[in-house]
Amino acid sequence: MSQEKLATQPMSDRELWIRSVWLWSTVFVLSFVAAFSVYFFENGRTEELPLVIALTLGVIGWHLGAMWRFGRQLNFREDLRLTIPYTVGQVLFWIALVQVDEAFYFGLAGVFSQLFFTLPMLFAAIFSIVVAILIVLLQTVLDGQPFSWTLMLFYTIPTGIGIGMGVWLNAIMRQSQDRKQLAEELQATRNELAQSERLAGVLAERQRLAHEIHDTLAQGFISIIMNLETAEQALTDPNSNAARQIQHAKETARHNLQQARRVVADLRPESLENNSLPAAIERTVQRWSQRHSIAATMQTTGTPLPLHPDVDVTLLRATQEALANIHKHAQAQQVSVTLSYMGDSVLLDVQDDGVGLNGAKPSPFGGGFGLQAMRERAAQFGGELLLESDPDGGTTVVVKIPIEGD
Repeated sequence: MSQEKLATQPMSDRELWIRSVWLWSTVFVLSFVAAFSVYFFENGRTEELPLVIALTLGVIGWHLGAMWRFGRQLNFREDLRLTIPYTVGQVLFWIALVQVDEAFYFGLAGVFSQLFFTLPMLFAAIFSIVVAILIVLLQTVLDGQPFSWTLMLFYTIPTGIGIGMGVWLNAIMRQSQDRKQLAEELQATRNELAQSERLAGVLAERQRLAHEIHDTLAQGFISIIMNLETAEQALTDPNSNAARQIQHAKETARHNLQQARRVVADLRPESLENNSLPAAIERTVQRWSQRHSIAATMQTTGTPLPLHPDVDVTLLRATQEALANIHKHAQAQQVSVTLSYMGDSVLLDVQDDGVGLNGAKPSPFGGGFGLQAMRERAAQFGGELLLESDPDGGTTVVVKIPIEGD
């Protein structure tokens, strides 16, 4: 599972506590350091000192080693194969130290903090009760005295209160994290909605401009050309200065009519109006191949998915621009176009066997105005354009655009 997906999931128990990992580790280490200090100053150098040092270093090392191991696993609290042996080990270390000197009852602060840090709440509660029973046994039966229910009650009440506090705090933390997660999801939804509305607005504006240009400018240029042709026919001398001016005006009007039609086509590709993206690209490749007598093939891999209309336009324009560059510069004999749906992204690959870009080294940043426009269009949707060129292997243009999930 990727880190991005983990980031969108509700926070686990481990994540609820991990921010205070250094606090709990410090409590654990200091509790045993304090217990050792009390033992040392009360007893000085005794025969048990080497054993006590070894056990103290052992329990601290056991703890630090476990923290290092847990730090490599995201949800270690759910892995009882790790946490239960660690808990049993630290309890055994603590019992051994208490058997040497009662000063190590100070270590209970670290033991109990680790119970609730490393174990799920149910197991932490069970181990808390077990440790409370062990304390009573250590102070009565194992010390040669009869079992004391009074002492048991004395330790059970604070243990129960501690368990209750742990459950309560855990519930509060979970509720806080749930609210935070909900707020993050709401903000993400708002951002997605705003992005969708923006793209929808851009598409609608493009459609409106296409209609306006077609119905006003393009039709106006056609009317101008027709009027100029009528005026030209009325002239008696076809070689007069007026005839030459009319001819020049006609050429200018025709050029601007072509430009207007090109803008309309850029705003609203006709090939996409009644066709899917793969069909539109295939049709574009076939027409280009027939027009320029260059062998070209197109294939689609993966399962075609519905994309935003502007993404369709971007990929279609990228295909047209790449093919235009091949015709102008590549001197290619074979061209292959591949449209790949890869689950989380769509990939357009246009490859030729031409002369390459003057032997330039592979670079994602080369290219002229057309390639720059392709790169900018892809970047609007979080995509990228890559350009690979080899004097002996032709040129490959790759446009990759992520597909937004539901």
